[in-house]
This record gives sequence, C-alpha cells and structure tokens, in this order.
Amino acid sequence: MSHQKVNVEHRESIIIGAGPAGLQMGYFFENEHRDYLILERSDCAGSFFASFPKQRTLLSINKHHNFYDERDFNLRHDWNSLLCDDPDLQFPNYSKELYPRAEDLQRYLVDFATRYSLKIVYRTRVCAIGKNKNHFIIREEHGKLYTCDRLFIATGAVAPNNSHEIDGIEHCIGYEDCDLDTTRFENKRVAIIGRGNSAFEVADHLANHAAIVHLLVGEPIRFAWQTHYVGDLRAVNNSILDMYQLKSLHAALGFQVQKIEKNQDGTLSTTVKEDMPHWKSPSTAISTLVYDFIIRATGWKFVDPNIFESDCVPEFDKDAKYPILSNNWESSIRDMYFIGTSMGSLDRKSTSGFIHGFRYNIRTLSRLTEELYHGTQLPSETFHINNEADLTNVADFIINRVSTTSALYQLNGFQCDVLVVSDRHIQLFYELGVDYALERFADAEYLCLLTLEYGFQHYSKHVQAVEFVHPADQDDIKCSAFLHPVLRVVRNGKTVDEALLGESLTVRYDHYDYEQNLEDLNHNTLKNLFNRIFRVTDKVFSETKYAAGSITPWSREQIQAHRQVEPLTTGEASSRCRHR
Repeated sequence: MSHQKVNVEHRESIIIGAGPAGLQMGYFFENEHRDYLILERSDCAGSFFASFPKQRTLLSINKHHNFYDERDFNLRHDWNSLLCDDPDLQFPNYSKELYPRAEDLQRYLVDFATRYSLKIVYRTRVCAIGKNKNHFIIREEHGKLYTCDRLFIATGAVAPNNSHEIDGIEHCIGYEDCDLDTTRFENKRVAIIGRGNSAFEVADHLANHAAIVHLLVGEPIRFAWQTHYVGDLRAVNNSILDMYQLKSLHAALGFQVQKIEKNQDGTLSTTVKEDMPHWKSPSTAISTLVYDFIIRATGWKFVDPNIFESDCVPEFDKDAKYPILSNNWESSIRDMYFIGTSMGSLDRKSTSGFIHGFRYNIRTLSRLTEELYHGTQLPSETFHINNEADLTNVADFIINRVSTTSALYQLNGFQCDVLVVSDRHIQLFYELGVDYALERFADAEYLCLLTLEYGFQHYSKHVQAVEFVHPADQDDIKCSAFLHPVLRVVRNGKTVDEALLGESLTVRYDHYDYEQNLEDLNHNTLKNLFNRIFRVTDKVFSETKYAAGSITPWSREQIQAHRQVEPLTTGEASSRCRHR
C-alpha cells in the first residue's frame, strides 16, 4: 500500500466503528489514558440505529423495576446500557419502554460519546486495511492514512447475508431497503425469505395489511424461549405464528426457494423445494407459487473481506459471516481484534453478539490487552484457607458474587470466574472465557470455574421449556433447569468435583425464595466443596434444602392417579434427566 509520509497519523490503537462496541472499547482506553482513535464513517455515534431495525422497536429488554438496588444486578435486566462509572448515564433514563425505540438508543450512544469525550473522527470511511512489518496501515476514502500497533474492528453488521444463492434473488426487496409504508402491500400476496427475528418483524408489520404472508423458513424455527439464546425467534415477534395456527391465511412454511422469475404482470413465480422426511415414504416436492412481493430477510454478515489488503486478510468462516477468532477475540492476524457483534463467532448460546453480552467481553478484552501490552495485572481476590472460618469467608464471597453479577448472568456458560487453587490459598480472577481459562491455567494443581448455567440439556429434547412450572427434583440438584450457579473443580483438564446451587426465581443466593428453605444450604454446599479440596475439618455441613414439615410426600395412590392423567411430566422427567 503506497502512501505519503506527510499525511500519516499514528496511534497505539485504532478502533473502526463508533457503534456500541467501539464506544465501549473507547471508554476503557480513555479510562486508562491510552493513545487511541475511533474512526467512524458517519457523522454521529450509533448511526446503525438510525435505520435499523426497520420497524424501529428494539428487542433488547429495558426493565426498570427489579426490586433490588445493586447497579450490577439491575444490568441483568438492562440490555442497552454500556458499562461506565456514571450512574446517571444508564439507558433506562432515556426510555421507559420495556422494548424501547431505536432512536432512543442512538441518542444514548451519542450522549455516551460526548460525556466521556471519546476520541472519534467522524465522516471517515475506511477503504483498505493493510499491514507492514511494524504497523497496520488504514486508508480512508479521501486518501488519508492512519497507522497503529493494534487494531480493533467494531463495524457491526456490514452487509446483508446473501450466502444462500437463489436464481432471481434480485427480484426480492432486501430487508435493508424495506420502509414502514404498508400501502403498497395492501391485499397483496407477500413471501418473506428467512426464519429469524428480522423476517418475523416484517411479517408482523404486514399482517394487518397484506392478504397473505408466507414465511419461507426452510428449516424448523428456533424459539428463544426454548433455546434460551436471545438471537433466536423472540415471543414479541411471533404473533404471525398464532395467526397461522388459528388459520388466518398467514403461514410459516418449510419451503426452500430455488428460483424466482418475474412475470409480465409484475408478479413473481417462485419455485420452491420442500423435504418431507416425516412421510411414510420420505419425499421431496418441487412446487411453484405466485406472489406479488418477496422480501429477503436472511440476516447480516459481520465482516467485509474486501476491505483487507492481501498482506492482511484474517480468516473467516465458510460463508464469510463471522471472523475466526482465538479465545481472546484475536483474529488470525496478530494484534487485530474483532469486537461487538462479531464476538458471537465464539458464542452462539448466550449473548456475546449483543450489547448486553459483548459489553462484558470488551471489558475482559480491555483487561487482557492491558496485561499483555502494558503489564497491568488482571483484577483478582485472594483467599487463604486454613480453617472453618476461612471456608465460610470464601463461601460468603461467592454467594454475594453469584447473587449480583450481571456478566456471568448474561454470558451464561461462556464467561466464568476462575479460582486457581494452590497449597492453602485461592486466587480468584474475574470474568474470563471458559475456554480461555482452561487454556491459560492448564498447569494449575486445581482449577475451579464459577459459571451461571441453564440445565435444560439434562432433559429429553422433546420436553418443552414452557412445561417447567414446578421446581426441579430436590433429591437431584443436577436437574435444575433454569439459570443457576455451577462451581466445577478441574484437574488435568478433567472435572473431578462440582457444586451446584439450585434454581432461584430471582437468581439470588444471598436470601431464599421460600421461607421454608434452610438458611445455610447454599453456604454449606460451597463449604463442603472447598473442604473436600483443602481438608481443614472433618465436619460435613448439612445440605438439607427444606425445613421439616414443609414437604409432604405423595401416597402411592396419589402417584398412580397422577400418572393415569399425565403419564409424562417434567417433574417425573427430572428423576430420569440425562446427566453429563
């Protein structure tokens, strides 16, 4: 890449993109007084939300009233705020709606950038990224060059995901080009290609205007209430399915679009394939349907391969949707990191691809880069274990931690607190990726990983999550289905012991949901685990859950009568749940 020396600006770190991820990383750089710059193509922060989502209502929860006062606890239910030290700069101060408007989020992001005087250069569209022996070289569209030692790419959704090759796809309206005007769809036949939230968002918007709306989903729909992954179809967007099941013309169909042809009258003949493996004689059918409009809503790509020079091309997945990242979010190019939605490359089960997840990943990355490039130690706590009082001390700390942490709550099963055990003490490190922790501390004598996790995987996949309206079996704590703390003891890469704290309605363990719970249960569970490691006492602490008299076992007749009415329930399934 050629350039003129007089037109080069160097920074230690450059962030590309002033969306929520770029602002969050900029905040941590600003706090550490680092030499950085954010390059943003538009004229304001958070510009994506000026246009998307198209129907202008966010899927991110903005719950104001959560009973508890701790700021970290309340971030569990505030999915839009960035992490910062200003208690007033929280998104709930910008909107009172449970599902807020996109323009309110953009307004919040603009104020965030202003409040912290983040170093942002606006109207700077990056055209090319290269690398020489010492630096990254970034060229913007007007020819100015920037160089940096470390590069953080926070560009978010960069292009529609058109990886599904369909002959005639150009006849579709792209989700990115849809508008809110419904008049042209009135009494028309509309097909929507896609099975995610954007497809259903459009379908719901048109449901009262179009004559027929067909969602061409291809494969079974994944529901967020079943998978517990926020990126799957959310209940707030699925009213079209209610209309389908009640036969109100609209439908979701397993069609895979093969070809679209435009007819002389402007309608679209659409050839679809449909597999029927459930038939007595499994078959595939080819059909043709006619629509007035077809809308493509197949999601986004989060990387743009065309922006990288040949000497600086990171690895991508097969569809070039996500970058391939290491466990600390570094790409295959050394010192090039991807942050924000692209962090979902490593985590497709919790929230890494969304603000309420990647804000914590970025905090962790900022700590790791401070350690790697500036020698700053990771934040940690040290506990000495010599007697029963020390067992109580560490148990108290963990109980308080799991009762309020928002990071482990949002990044359930992906991030953990790491307890490194050595001789008679524990050093606890906050909020590291589980895989990163196992890799980094592989040589530790004992390693304890503290996570919050769901437990639905212990049950048959045929049991629906909405069936779980009763507590898990008290005689088998591993059958806890909803979010609960898990503390695993790892030695030589293998789990050798574990402690699980059962389900909690509020996911708090510093008090109990029911007055009948025995007050020392959770503390005693943890004390027993650590005592099995350190052996400081011969005492075994009681792990009885309920006070005497609060549980009345059923008679044989009651059990038989119940099973005649409901032969399989989640309560019974819990005694047969599949353990790891």
